[in-house]
Amino acid sequence: MKFYYAPMEGITLYPLRNIHKEIMGDGVDKYFTPFLTATSVHHFKNREKKDVLPDKNYAFDDYGNQVVPQIMAGNAGDFLWAAGEMKKLGYEEVNLNLGCPAPTVVNRHKGAGLLQDPGHLDEMLYEIFDGIEKGSFPKVSLKTRLGFKDEAEAENLMNIYAKYPVKELTIHARVREDFYSGSPRYDAFERAVSAYKSNGGKADICYNGNVSTINIEETKKLTFDNVMIGRGLLTDPSLVRQLKGGEGLKPGELKEYLDRLYAAYAEYIPEDRNVIFKMLEHWAFLHVHFKDCDKCLKTIRKSRSKGEYHAAVNNIFASCEFV
Repeated sequence: MKFYYAPMEGITLYPLRNIHKEIMGDGVDKYFTPFLTATSVHHFKNREKKDVLPDKNYAFDDYGNQVVPQIMAGNAGDFLWAAGEMKKLGYEEVNLNLGCPAPTVVNRHKGAGLLQDPGHLDEMLYEIFDGIEKGSFPKVSLKTRLGFKDEAEAENLMNIYAKYPVKELTIHARVREDFYSGSPRYDAFERAVSAYKSNGGKADICYNGNVSTINIEETKKLTFDNVMIGRGLLTDPSLVRQLKGGEGLKPGELKEYLDRLYAAYAEYIPEDRNVIFKMLEHWAFLHVHFKDCDKCLKTIRKSRSKGEYHAAVNNIFASCEFV
């Protein structure tokens, strides 16, 4: 079984990928980038292009296989252009986003919005894989949900995916209307995998949805080859190590992780206050490691400068019990 770090918009950027890889070791097999938007003008935003440059992914000896760009596209032509650009940079795999539930994405008929129109999705995938067969492109994996409104939609979607030579199929065990709330739909996930395989689907199946040390036993009952983890790794950066039988997160290790992450973000983001905002996205998950930390956490959130932030972080490690 392989473990992947899920793509998370604005979070799983190269500073996080590099620092996590260096501090937490080789437990995570692949890191997926936040989505790159393939537009009709065939031009990436500067921040998107910067995030996938080989020299920015310095922690990866084999970045072309260990880092996977995720592409957001609403038609085959735009996707193939973006995939071709990634091939030029040395990437061997790209991932098509069919799961993002954000209204701004869905309303543009991208991400999970494509699940609303299976006919268009089928045509789009046909054109994508037909184009890939004729040119030089990375292999294509898919990340999908069980449906848009109803898990019953999964059977038809799986029938479509089974037609194509997908490198790997990641299934988030929720429908779009669930967003990220509630328990994953485990039974529906199993039915989806069965439908995919019974219709001739040959790609490896990757499970995604609420993977943590708390619910891992429930997850293990499911049928899949690999696991993709997002919020679980934000909450505990050592999660994959633990799932492989290793040690839990240690306070000194988390402190080094946070300090180096701040420094990496400071090179990426121009102003201290914006760096702090980025770090607060992590503290929204990491505060669970400190007992009775509300007061200290409030001080971190109120920080307005680099000095104030680091003093507040030092204080939470010194004053609150690490759990």
